[in-house]
Amino acid sequence: MKLYKYMIIAAVFAIGNSSCSGFLDEEIYESITPDNFYKNEADAKAGLTSVYQTLQESNGYRRYIWMGAEFPGEAAYANASAPSRVEMDDYTWTPTTDFCKLIWQVSYSGIRRANNLLLNIDKVTFKSEDTKKQIVAETKFLRALNYFALIRFYDHVPVITEKDNMNAEDLTNEGTDDTVWALIEEDLKYAESVLKTSYGAADMGRATKGAAMAILSKVYLTQAAWPWNKAGFWEKAALKADEIITKESSFGYGLETDFRNIFNVNNEHGKEYIFDVEFVTNINGQDIPALTGMRGYNVKKTDGWSSLISTPDFYKSYEVGDKRVSTTFLVDFKDVKTGKTYHYDPNNGKEPSFPLCHFAKYLDPNDNLSTAAGDYGCNMKVVRYADVLLVQSEAYCEMNQINKALSGINRVRERAGLQALPSTISQADLRKAIIQERIWEFAAEGQALFDLKRQHAMADRMKKAINDKYYTLPVPQDEMDKNPNLVQHPLWK
Repeated sequence: MKLYKYMIIAAVFAIGNSSCSGFLDEEIYESITPDNFYKNEADAKAGLTSVYQTLQESNGYRRYIWMGAEFPGEAAYANASAPSRVEMDDYTWTPTTDFCKLIWQVSYSGIRRANNLLLNIDKVTFKSEDTKKQIVAETKFLRALNYFALIRFYDHVPVITEKDNMNAEDLTNEGTDDTVWALIEEDLKYAESVLKTSYGAADMGRATKGAAMAILSKVYLTQAAWPWNKAGFWEKAALKADEIITKESSFGYGLETDFRNIFNVNNEHGKEYIFDVEFVTNINGQDIPALTGMRGYNVKKTDGWSSLISTPDFYKSYEVGDKRVSTTFLVDFKDVKTGKTYHYDPNNGKEPSFPLCHFAKYLDPNDNLSTAAGDYGCNMKVVRYADVLLVQSEAYCEMNQINKALSGINRVRERAGLQALPSTISQADLRKAIIQERIWEFAAEGQALFDLKRQHAMADRMKKAINDKYYTLPVPQDEMDKNPNLVQHPLWK
């Protein structure tokens, strides 16, 4: 059972029932606000639930955060998609593009909910101080995750904490970078110090100590790289990844032997899982399987939309024998209605092949309870153990400690059935190998833009000139119009 797959229902239930006992003795309000809502432990838990819920929204990881990071990369292609998706795919987005507005809005929605809970939590009487600390730690983890998304997408963003006016519309994003990074680090360090290593089945899906550490390693890695280039942060990233890797057995982490098992809905919290955004069919399902699924061919009992697909060239970029191919891409399938079988051939667009290259990570046949496209139960991966191994490799590579750098990447390659990289490899070649490995390993998982950005590798990977402004999203025009204190990104002026 995944507790936080039931967030929306739980939150509504808690708000509606938190004052049921002693109804006549309760103070009556015309409306529920953060100021008058938080009274007991159930209210605090409902508030935490509402913070988790923003991750599941369509503007969040259910669609826009995932697609916004994936379309600019080489693996994804916007096929017959909405205009804003095409703009993200071909580097023509502007301050009025939906992605720029919606990612900003959903991230700050999560931050404001977190701030409201942190601001009001001292009003609540808890049976256990440990419960209060746990809720605070999870809330800070989620706030950090939202800020991490914002600063990676936009570079320069306003800082709002529980100490600020919750409705402030006049905050600036000028000169805030260090403050944002410091807040992210502070929140994650607190979460790491308090959160549990693991949970029982009833609480599965909540943020853990390992999740805080893994995100923190990526926070350090991002600050070390372009465009921030902070001294000493490659080492911080490497050491934080080392902490997780050296304790992998106590955390219960490891690489799944079979790459397919990572995306099996019956194994979503297996040993490679660190943190997901949780979904469940018929309660709060998601539509990534429909977006990546095949239109006109009945891969599942509900039709796909062929909106975010891949290309034959990317399919053929994988090394011969790479075991990830049959999971990453839809290679063989039987039409569930006609019984006809198909095999994808990137060199042949005619049957029994099929004309377009589709991703298959989210097309697990076990995810078969949906009766409508857009209501699937597979989770969205935020960070998994292979990511930690490749963070370690990237950080040590940049420190020119080649032997240490090879450890993580060669474990990932071994699982894929590929030869280990040799100890004689140069730093420059290893750097290219690591970015390539990440692109193969995390194809269609919403990592592409950030990986290309750290290495300033977009033009090299895409084989064409690309303006540096397309490593970032501009401040949305709607936000600029509302708040005269916001400053447009220098690359977008």
